[in-house]
Amino acid sequence: MTLAIQNGTTIPVILVVNGTTIARFEPQSGEPGIPFTRLPPLPWATEVRMVSGRVLLQMTVHAGDVVEIHRSDGTGSSKGDGARVDLSCGRIDLWSGPPLAGPAPGPGTPGDCDP
Repeated sequence: MTLAIQNGTTIPVILVVNGTTIARFEPQSGEPGIPFTRLPPLPWATEVRMVSGRVLLQMTVHAGDVVEIHRSDGTGSSKGDGARVDLSCGRIDLWSGPPLAGPAPGPGTPGDCDP
């Protein structure tokens, strides 16, 4: 299992898992797959925080949440956990399993990117 993040905002953010800071992500950056070997044991209580400490989004990943099925006929499916926040300065996606899909970023709320 991996944990992935995309910081599509104009502000740096910090990824925290089970109370431990994993990494800082600068604006318009991310990590497509932080391996479980760099993370604490499951379950993962994740938070994406501003540098000031304000929590922007939260998600919990449990063992068994990420599933990938491959059938002999070449079809398959997958599921996982994901969380997203649309801010006035951009979007942040956090996921384990398949990447999040969905609409274009929303407008956020004025001042939601202030520390």
